[in-house]
Amino acid sequence: MIVIFCTYKSEVEIWFQSICFGKDQNIYFPVKLTVVATYYVSTRTIKYVCPLLLILFYVQQCFLLSQYLKEQRHYSSLKQISVPCFIRDYNFLHKTILLAESALSLQIFWLISSLFTSLFVLFSATLRFNSSSSLIVDLEYIIFAALQGISFFVVIFFAAQVNEEDEELRHEVKDIAFQLKQWKRTEKSYETLFLFLESKRPLALTASGLFQFKKNLLLTSAGILITYNLLMLQLDRIYFA
Repeated sequence: MIVIFCTYKSEVEIWFQSICFGKDQNIYFPVKLTVVATYYVSTRTIKYVCPLLLILFYVQQCFLLSQYLKEQRHYSSLKQISVPCFIRDYNFLHKTILLAESALSLQIFWLISSLFTSLFVLFSATLRFNSSSSLIVDLEYIIFAALQGISFFVVIFFAAQVNEEDEELRHEVKDIAFQLKQWKRTEKSYETLFLFLESKRPLALTASGLFQFKKNLLLTSAGILITYNLLMLQLDRIYFA
Protein backbone atom coordinates (compact mmCIF):
# COMPACT_ATOMS: atom_id res chain seq x y z
CA MET A 1 0.00 0.00 0.00
CA ILE A 2 2.85 2.40 0.83
CA VAL A 3 4.32 1.70 -2.62
CA ILE A 4 1.04 2.80 -4.21
CA PHE A 5 1.08 5.98 -2.16
CA CYS A 6 4.60 6.71 -3.37
CA THR A 7 3.73 5.92 -6.98
CA TYR A 8 0.38 7.70 -7.27
CA LYS A 9 0.60 11.23 -5.88
CA SER A 10 -3.08 11.74 -6.56
CA GLU A 11 -3.90 9.04 -4.01
CA VAL A 12 -1.87 10.89 -1.39
CA GLU A 13 -3.68 14.13 -2.21
CA ILE A 14 -7.11 12.46 -1.90
CA TRP A 15 -6.29 10.85 1.43
CA PHE A 16 -4.64 14.00 2.80
CA GLN A 17 -7.69 16.08 1.88
CA SER A 18 -9.97 13.62 3.69
CA ILE A 19 -7.74 13.73 6.78
CA CYS A 20 -7.82 17.54 6.76
CA PHE A 21 -11.64 17.55 6.30
CA GLY A 22 -11.38 18.85 2.74
CA LYS A 23 -9.27 21.89 3.57
CA ASP A 24 -6.55 22.78 1.09
CA GLN A 25 -3.19 22.69 2.86
CA ASN A 26 -0.11 24.03 1.09
CA ILE A 27 2.35 21.48 2.46
CA TYR A 28 5.32 19.72 0.89
CA PHE A 29 4.56 16.31 -0.61
CA PRO A 30 6.94 14.32 1.68
CA VAL A 31 5.09 15.71 4.70
CA LYS A 32 1.76 14.76 3.19
CA LEU A 33 3.07 11.28 2.40
CA THR A 34 4.27 10.84 6.00
CA VAL A 35 0.94 11.97 7.45
CA VAL A 36 -1.09 9.75 5.12
CA ALA A 37 1.15 6.71 5.66
CA THR A 38 1.03 7.13 9.45
CA TYR A 39 -2.75 7.52 9.39
CA TYR A 40 -3.19 4.52 7.12
CA VAL A 41 -0.93 2.19 9.11
CA SER A 42 -2.42 3.15 12.49
CA THR A 43 -6.05 2.83 11.41
CA ARG A 44 -5.53 -0.40 9.46
CA THR A 45 -3.63 -1.94 12.34
CA ILE A 46 -6.69 -1.57 14.55
CA LYS A 47 -9.11 -2.56 11.80
CA TYR A 48 -7.31 -5.56 10.31
CA VAL A 49 -4.16 -6.59 12.18
CA CYS A 50 -5.71 -6.84 15.66
CA PRO A 51 -8.49 -9.22 14.50
CA LEU A 52 -5.91 -11.33 12.69
CA LEU A 53 -3.83 -11.55 15.87
CA LEU A 54 -6.92 -12.69 17.79
CA ILE A 55 -7.54 -15.30 15.10
CA LEU A 56 -3.96 -16.53 15.40
CA PHE A 57 -4.25 -16.76 19.18
CA TYR A 58 -7.58 -18.60 19.03
CA VAL A 59 -6.37 -21.05 16.38
CA GLN A 60 -3.26 -21.78 18.44
CA GLN A 61 -5.37 -22.48 21.53
CA CYS A 62 -7.69 -24.78 19.57
CA PHE A 63 -4.71 -26.64 18.14
CA LEU A 64 -3.14 -27.15 21.56
CA LEU A 65 -6.41 -28.33 23.12
CA SER A 66 -7.06 -30.77 20.30
CA GLN A 67 -3.51 -32.11 20.61
CA TYR A 68 -3.98 -32.68 24.35
CA LEU A 69 -7.15 -34.63 23.63
CA LYS A 70 -5.35 -36.57 20.91
CA GLU A 71 -2.53 -37.51 23.28
CA GLN A 72 -5.07 -38.62 25.88
CA ARG A 73 -6.80 -40.73 23.24
CA HIS A 74 -3.48 -42.28 22.20
CA TYR A 75 -2.75 -43.16 25.81
CA SER A 76 -6.19 -44.73 26.18
CA SER A 77 -5.79 -46.73 22.97
CA LEU A 78 -2.86 -48.59 24.52
CA LYS A 79 -5.39 -50.56 26.60
CA GLN A 80 -3.42 -49.67 29.71
CA ILE A 81 -5.76 -47.00 30.92
CA SER A 82 -5.78 -46.18 34.62
CA VAL A 83 -9.26 -45.10 35.62
CA PRO A 84 -8.26 -42.62 38.37
CA CYS A 85 -5.59 -41.05 36.15
CA PHE A 86 -7.91 -40.77 33.18
CA ILE A 87 -10.67 -39.21 35.28
CA ARG A 88 -8.23 -36.69 36.71
CA ASP A 89 -6.65 -35.79 33.34
CA TYR A 90 -9.89 -35.64 31.38
CA ASN A 91 -11.60 -33.65 34.11
CA PHE A 92 -8.76 -31.11 33.95
CA LEU A 93 -8.96 -30.92 30.14
CA HIS A 94 -12.73 -30.59 30.26
CA LYS A 95 -12.58 -27.68 32.70
CA THR A 96 -9.78 -26.01 30.73
CA ILE A 97 -11.67 -26.17 27.44
CA LEU A 98 -14.88 -24.89 29.03
CA LEU A 99 -12.91 -22.05 30.61
CA ALA A 100 -11.38 -21.14 27.24
CA GLU A 101 -14.82 -21.19 25.65
CA SER A 102 -16.38 -18.95 28.31
CA ALA A 103 -13.49 -16.49 28.01
CA LEU A 104 -13.44 -16.21 24.21
CA SER A 105 -16.84 -17.30 22.90
CA LEU A 106 -18.35 -13.80 22.72
CA GLN A 107 -15.29 -12.32 21.04
CA ILE A 108 -15.19 -15.21 18.59
CA PHE A 109 -18.87 -14.71 17.75
CA TRP A 110 -18.29 -11.10 16.69
CA LEU A 111 -15.06 -12.07 14.96
CA ILE A 112 -16.73 -14.86 12.98
CA SER A 113 -19.56 -12.51 12.04
CA SER A 114 -17.03 -9.96 10.81
CA LEU A 115 -15.08 -12.57 8.85
CA PHE A 116 -18.24 -13.93 7.26
CA THR A 117 -19.22 -10.40 6.22
CA SER A 118 -15.75 -9.89 4.75
CA LEU A 119 -16.40 -12.77 2.37
CA PHE A 120 -19.42 -10.94 0.98
CA VAL A 121 -17.31 -7.78 0.67
CA LEU A 122 -14.72 -9.79 -1.23
CA PHE A 123 -17.32 -11.07 -3.68
CA SER A 124 -18.76 -7.58 -4.13
CA ALA A 125 -15.34 -6.06 -4.76
CA THR A 126 -14.39 -8.86 -7.15
CA LEU A 127 -17.64 -8.61 -9.09
CA ARG A 128 -17.39 -4.78 -8.99
CA PHE A 129 -20.74 -4.34 -7.24
CA ASN A 130 -19.19 -1.98 -4.72
CA SER A 131 -16.45 -0.25 -6.65
CA SER A 132 -14.59 2.69 -5.18
CA SER A 133 -12.97 5.53 -7.09
CA SER A 134 -9.86 5.17 -4.96
CA LEU A 135 -7.41 2.51 -6.15
CA ILE A 136 -5.96 2.03 -2.68
CA VAL A 137 -9.39 1.30 -1.19
CA ASP A 138 -10.27 -1.26 -3.88
CA LEU A 139 -6.95 -3.05 -3.46
CA GLU A 140 -7.24 -2.91 0.31
CA TYR A 141 -10.69 -4.49 0.30
CA ILE A 142 -9.62 -7.34 -1.95
CA ILE A 143 -6.41 -8.18 -0.06
CA PHE A 144 -7.74 -8.00 3.48
CA ALA A 145 -11.11 -9.52 2.64
CA ALA A 146 -9.28 -12.46 1.08
CA LEU A 147 -7.14 -12.88 4.21
CA GLN A 148 -10.16 -12.67 6.48
CA GLY A 149 -12.13 -15.04 4.27
CA ILE A 150 -9.39 -17.65 4.56
CA SER A 151 -9.21 -17.00 8.30
CA PHE A 152 -12.96 -17.70 8.58
CA PHE A 153 -12.54 -21.28 7.38
CA VAL A 154 -9.30 -21.76 9.32
CA VAL A 155 -11.00 -20.79 12.60
CA ILE A 156 -13.90 -23.19 11.99
CA PHE A 157 -11.56 -26.03 11.01
CA PHE A 158 -9.31 -25.83 14.07
CA ALA A 159 -12.19 -25.18 16.46
CA ALA A 160 -14.01 -28.21 15.06
CA GLN A 161 -10.91 -30.34 15.71
CA VAL A 162 -11.60 -30.07 19.45
CA ASN A 163 -15.04 -31.62 19.05
CA GLU A 164 -13.74 -34.30 16.69
CA GLU A 165 -10.91 -35.36 19.02
CA ASP A 166 -13.26 -35.42 22.01
CA GLU A 167 -15.74 -37.65 20.19
CA GLU A 168 -12.99 -40.06 19.15
CA LEU A 169 -11.62 -40.12 22.70
CA ARG A 170 -15.04 -40.90 24.14
CA HIS A 171 -15.60 -43.65 21.60
CA GLU A 172 -12.20 -45.19 22.36
CA VAL A 173 -12.67 -45.13 26.13
CA LYS A 174 -16.22 -46.48 25.94
CA ASP A 175 -14.97 -49.32 23.76
CA ILE A 176 -12.30 -50.17 26.32
CA ALA A 177 -14.80 -49.95 29.15
CA PHE A 178 -17.19 -52.28 27.34
CA GLN A 179 -14.48 -54.86 26.66
CA LEU A 180 -13.03 -54.85 30.17
CA LYS A 181 -16.43 -54.77 31.82
CA GLN A 182 -16.55 -58.51 31.19
CA TRP A 183 -13.82 -59.00 33.78
CA LYS A 184 -15.35 -59.13 37.22
CA ARG A 185 -12.29 -57.76 39.00
CA THR A 186 -12.39 -54.56 36.90
CA GLU A 187 -16.14 -54.29 36.37
CA LYS A 188 -16.68 -51.71 39.10
CA SER A 189 -13.84 -49.45 37.95
CA TYR A 190 -15.00 -49.34 34.38
CA GLU A 191 -18.60 -48.78 35.33
CA THR A 192 -17.29 -45.75 37.17
CA LEU A 193 -15.41 -44.71 34.03
CA PHE A 194 -18.50 -45.08 31.87
CA LEU A 195 -20.66 -43.08 34.28
CA PHE A 196 -17.98 -40.39 34.45
CA LEU A 197 -18.02 -39.96 30.66
CA GLU A 198 -21.80 -39.79 30.64
CA SER A 199 -21.72 -37.07 33.30
CA LYS A 200 -19.51 -34.84 31.14
CA ARG A 201 -21.17 -33.18 28.18
CA PRO A 202 -19.38 -33.58 24.85
CA LEU A 203 -16.88 -30.84 24.18
CA ALA A 204 -17.69 -28.47 21.34
CA LEU A 205 -16.47 -24.91 21.15
CA THR A 206 -19.23 -22.41 20.45
CA ALA A 207 -19.61 -18.81 19.36
CA SER A 208 -21.43 -17.32 22.33
CA GLY A 209 -23.57 -20.46 22.46
CA LEU A 210 -25.37 -19.61 19.19
CA PHE A 211 -23.74 -22.33 17.11
CA GLN A 212 -21.16 -25.05 17.62
CA PHE A 213 -17.92 -25.40 15.70
CA LYS A 214 -18.21 -28.71 13.89
CA LYS A 215 -17.06 -29.91 10.50
CA ASN A 216 -20.55 -29.61 9.03
CA LEU A 217 -20.38 -25.85 9.67
CA LEU A 218 -17.67 -25.65 7.01
CA LEU A 219 -19.95 -27.20 4.40
CA THR A 220 -22.89 -25.06 5.47
CA SER A 221 -20.88 -21.84 5.22
CA ALA A 222 -19.42 -22.81 1.86
CA GLY A 223 -22.91 -23.61 0.56
CA ILE A 224 -24.25 -20.23 1.66
CA LEU A 225 -21.37 -18.39 0.00
CA ILE A 226 -21.71 -20.33 -3.26
CA THR A 227 -25.46 -19.68 -3.30
CA TYR A 228 -24.86 -15.97 -2.67
CA ASN A 229 -22.27 -15.80 -5.43
CA LEU A 230 -24.57 -17.49 -7.96
CA LEU A 231 -27.45 -15.22 -6.94
CA MET A 232 -25.32 -12.11 -7.41
CA LEU A 233 -24.22 -13.29 -10.85
CA GLN A 234 -27.83 -13.85 -11.88
CA LEU A 235 -28.88 -10.43 -10.60
CA ASP A 236 -25.94 -8.87 -12.40
CA ARG A 237 -27.02 -10.43 -15.69
CA ILE A 238 -30.60 -9.27 -15.20
CA TYR A 239 -29.47 -5.73 -14.31
CA PHE A 240 -27.23 -5.31 -17.36
CA ALA A 241 -29.72 -7.04 -19.65
